[in-house]
Amino acid sequence: MSIDIISESKRRCIEQGMKPDQIPVPVTTLSPLELKRSQNKYHTIISVVDFFGQKLVKMLDGPPIMILIADHEGYVLSLFGDENIRQMMNKLGIVEGMQFSEKEMGTNVVHMALLHNRSIQLVGPQHFHEVLWQTACYCVPFHFKKINNLSGTIAIMTATQYHSPFILPLLTSMVDSMERELLLRQASRDQTIINDLMINTMNNGVIITDDKGNIQEFNSFAEKITNRDRESVIGNPIFAFEQFGNYIYNVLKNKQRFQDIELTFTNSLDHRTICLFDAMPIFGDRGNLIGSYAQFRDITERYDLEKQIITSEKFSAIGKLAAGLAHEIRNPLTSVMGFIYLLRERAKTESESGYLDLIYSELETMKQLVSDFVMMAKPGSPDRKDVVIEDLLRDTVRFMESQAKLTSSTITDYILTDETSMRIDPIQIKQVLINLIQNALEAMPDGGEVKIESRLVNPNSYQITISDEGIGMTDDEMREVMNPFFTTKEAGLGLGLSTCYRIIENHKGKLSFTSQKGRGTKFTIILPR
Repeated sequence: MSIDIISESKRRCIEQGMKPDQIPVPVTTLSPLELKRSQNKYHTIISVVDFFGQKLVKMLDGPPIMILIADHEGYVLSLFGDENIRQMMNKLGIVEGMQFSEKEMGTNVVHMALLHNRSIQLVGPQHFHEVLWQTACYCVPFHFKKINNLSGTIAIMTATQYHSPFILPLLTSMVDSMERELLLRQASRDQTIINDLMINTMNNGVIITDDKGNIQEFNSFAEKITNRDRESVIGNPIFAFEQFGNYIYNVLKNKQRFQDIELTFTNSLDHRTICLFDAMPIFGDRGNLIGSYAQFRDITERYDLEKQIITSEKFSAIGKLAAGLAHEIRNPLTSVMGFIYLLRERAKTESESGYLDLIYSELETMKQLVSDFVMMAKPGSPDRKDVVIEDLLRDTVRFMESQAKLTSSTITDYILTDETSMRIDPIQIKQVLINLIQNALEAMPDGGEVKIESRLVNPNSYQITISDEGIGMTDDEMREVMNPFFTTKEAGLGLGLSTCYRIIENHKGKLSFTSQKGRGTKFTIILPR
């Protein structure tokens, strides 16, 4: 049906003497006084669309769009959005007060939506005039009987390369939900307007407060990020939230705006979420402060990916250094050790023999350091075998129990009783487990409990966690701990965790951790099955 009404509109344009290569020129416009009167008449609708439209423009953060509001006769009352599109529309005379009629503007979405009382979209050559063939336009009519019986249209314009079949349904849903929001605005002009469609279906956390800082809206994504349910926070002051309460205080007190503040949230399961936080004041119709708006954008995946890329580049550079270092040091080192061995055999006194033994021992340490460095930089490819992972875990726990007794610590395992077969390198994975358990024990010099847990995350992933009650790490230490040569131990080299990271990476797995100073550390290994 859409194709038929579009074709019919183009036929009428041709009959009226229009040509596609001509630039349309709007002639019929409202006088400044008439425009002002119409804008006042539609003030509530314009205010609501402007409020949520501006948020929509910012949240899309990519495709440039222009939002346009027209009255029941097609006169443009308000438009806002991308500046480049606005400039193009200005050149065509599409400004506030002009009329979208078919006889002047050709086939257009505003006229067709009003004529047929239905949602409509025109993409590229579906427009009559060639000058609009690079645009995609979407329009939805509205008729709010309870809001002074007002009717008109809301339209979106963007470039054809950003056309999406989801824009028109989204715009339709937005218009369908507006009447309830408008009734709320009409009942209390100072009441914060909540657009459920925009807030509760977005992948951002949204919190709205009144001018006193009491929470009025707290969407499902905000619940997930903060680990607080909506019912427990609605009506309560937002300032109790340690991570962002102070920002909202400054928004309400000083009318400050904050953008792209990086915040980290940790839930009860130690799951870490990194967000970019924005906060801004909300002003009423008279310019008075009526509340604050805050949103959280989850960037955890992007953050982790950037971190992985940086780490991979770092290891790549170290790998090249390690290869050269091993070659340049091992050859002369082997020669020196050989001569020291011969000299030790020919030592004439016990004192000489002792000194040579000491030299040989130090050279062995140097040789092991070179081997560890090479292993960290580029561990060997996994020699994969079919292994029952639970058996490997229990063997490792038994092996480390004697070490735990030396520090008056205990190792408690919550290992699955299943027999989960996995294709891994048992020697390398055991090396990782021993290293992490050893670190956990060393973090508890006065004793404590190390917990080893395992579970199937899903049919394709197996999770192992190793947690301690030790000294934990500061934020600065957590940022550095995976870097080669960083260590908090007096006698450490800082290669253990780097090696673990590379081994798990070579198994196509993931090694992550959480830590709190004074409360302990938890390492999590995810291995693919």
